[in-house]
Amino acid sequence: MISIGEARRLVKRTLLANIVSDKPNLAITPLISGKHGIGKSAMVKSIAEDLGGVCITVEGGTLKEGEITGLPYQYKDENGKTRFRFLPYYAIERIQNEEKRLFELFDGKEAKGSTLSGDENRFARNDLTVEERINAIQTGKVHPVIIFIDEINRTENTVYKELMNILLTRSVNGYQFPWWVFFVGAMNPSTQNSVYATNEMDPAQLDRFIKLKVGNDTSEWLTFGKRTGIAAEILNFIKDNPKCLSPDAKELEDEEKPTPSPRGWDMVDTILKSEPLLREFFSEKENDPRIVEKDMKNLVSAKLGASTATMFFSSMVSQAKALRPEEIFADDEKLTVSKATLKKMSAAKKVQTCDLLLNFLKENIEFMMLDKKGFERAKKQLTALARELDSSTRLLFAQNIAATNTDDGNSMIELLFDVFESDLIAMLDLSDQTRRAIEKSK
Repeated sequence: MISIGEARRLVKRTLLANIVSDKPNLAITPLISGKHGIGKSAMVKSIAEDLGGVCITVEGGTLKEGEITGLPYQYKDENGKTRFRFLPYYAIERIQNEEKRLFELFDGKEAKGSTLSGDENRFARNDLTVEERINAIQTGKVHPVIIFIDEINRTENTVYKELMNILLTRSVNGYQFPWWVFFVGAMNPSTQNSVYATNEMDPAQLDRFIKLKVGNDTSEWLTFGKRTGIAAEILNFIKDNPKCLSPDAKELEDEEKPTPSPRGWDMVDTILKSEPLLREFFSEKENDPRIVEKDMKNLVSAKLGASTATMFFSSMVSQAKALRPEEIFADDEKLTVSKATLKKMSAAKKVQTCDLLLNFLKENIEFMMLDKKGFERAKKQLTALARELDSSTRLLFAQNIAATNTDDGNSMIELLFDVFESDLIAMLDLSDQTRRAIEKSK
């Protein structure tokens, strides 16, 4: 859970990463999840002001079908020119008019005709280099537009589908939005016990966003209150009674946990590469290496999960790489060579080694068992490995083995129980039947 102030930096970093990305089919869209009244709308508007642009807020909870997408039609204006318009939502035409102006500014010629020619956006200037895009925003030639769709998961089902299509494809009725139009979604917490009436977002949809869970920060709100002139009596009361700022209940929390995916890693790659190029958009304090490191860790955690993020950043500073299964099984029974590497490893790298080993065994253990002598040797190597692990990592490794079946459906722990010492077996949460089987086999 992050504060609204931290979320502001993270959303800004995420949006700007899109202008330096060379991946045409990858849009990085922040999705802000938080309780009502914590300042999500004001935060997005302040980002737009920072960039010299505007924020167009779409109140998802009040929309009816067709109000956001409208009905497209072409018409002749007073000069006989063909125009293309969406009704009734006026924001699309405003963006198209700005796009024509920029086309004329960069190309030095009049933008004639309608915006769309079939599915082609005739006035798009998506061929600008990264440097030209950054310069265009910094110099004020381009005024970015942030389309903020609030309460996206409190809409009618048909409207929800329309909004999700816009967010995920960056297009509406065949019109592809230009590079300087950014999208931000906001949602109320969604849980099985939630007091909010919400639509469920499936994992495939969620994977296309970077979901930032935002909570209350009392000191941050007090600073805001002092700056905006809230009465001293109120500020003093909240300072002495911080629990009175906002309800803190399970029904108001968001329990969904991010998980890694190929698309997620693609987004992380884009965000990490973009940071050095975008520093001029941030203050000296925001560019402090400690702040940047914290922001990058928060963004990676938001996209891939805290565990994966911790392992990833640990791998960047570790002096030793994770051991691969092939290296372990190529060693002798006592792992004479591998032990030296294990001693240099961080805890995260040891966990990674165990995870790689578990995946290898899941796929190959039946084949390994065909060579009885070789399989006995492999179990001795696993025993030697387990003894080199700290107790928590060893327990985690054993628990993961106990919870895993091979690709042929066999219980991994039944095939490898003699790898672990009896005191470790006693710590596992095994069924009585499995425990008796282990003890009997010994």
